[in-house]
Amino acid sequence: MKSNKDFEDYICRIHGLSRHMKRPRLYWSGEGKNNIDKLCSLDKCPQKFKPILEFSKFIKCDAIDKDGNLYEIKKLSLKQLKKYRLYSEPILKVSPTKDKWKKGNPFFDSFESAEEYNGFIGSLMDTSWWKRYNNIILDSITHSNRGLYCKDGFVSHSQLEFRWVINKGEYSPIFDGYHRLCIVFKVKESHTKDIDFIKPKRSILEYVKEFFKV
Repeated sequence: MKSNKDFEDYICRIHGLSRHMKRPRLYWSGEGKNNIDKLCSLDKCPQKFKPILEFSKFIKCDAIDKDGNLYEIKKLSLKQLKKYRLYSEPILKVSPTKDKWKKGNPFFDSFESAEEYNGFIGSLMDTSWWKRYNNIILDSITHSNRGLYCKDGFVSHSQLEFRWVINKGEYSPIFDGYHRLCIVFKVKESHTKDIDFIKPKRSILEYVKEFFKV
């Protein structure tokens, strides 16, 4: 299996899942047709440019089962998961293709350099709204599914730890020196040797459906 898609199709096939891709999308304050317009309408002030949680979408998944339960799929082994790996990039990021990186690109027109943008991204973590909301955003995204399937089996949330980092290229490639504020994850130290790869535990939804069948 060369691609991530091939691996995801394989996991869906052997576990009876269907492909169902959803990615978190934060709704930001400000005015404009896109997030950069909103940011510029607020003078690129990180304190003013903040997410409006009630309008944001936090679901992250790659697959769904017949009962509507969601799952994430990562083409990683248990050995690879002993180190922090990229989980999600829900915060504003620069990631255009090279041929689109020119005048007319919102990021290109709004930031003079990667240094200016990186300063903005770093300062987000010093704002009062970040200190208030970052854990809410983190938990809402990471627990929007029941856990993840990797090369070795299913891993529940209780066996994983998540955190925010500024990716400077060590967790995944970045575009042209532009840092990314993202979520990374790994298997907890206490589970690296005795992790139990079993079928996901039944959800409350499944118990409710069975109750009403009786």
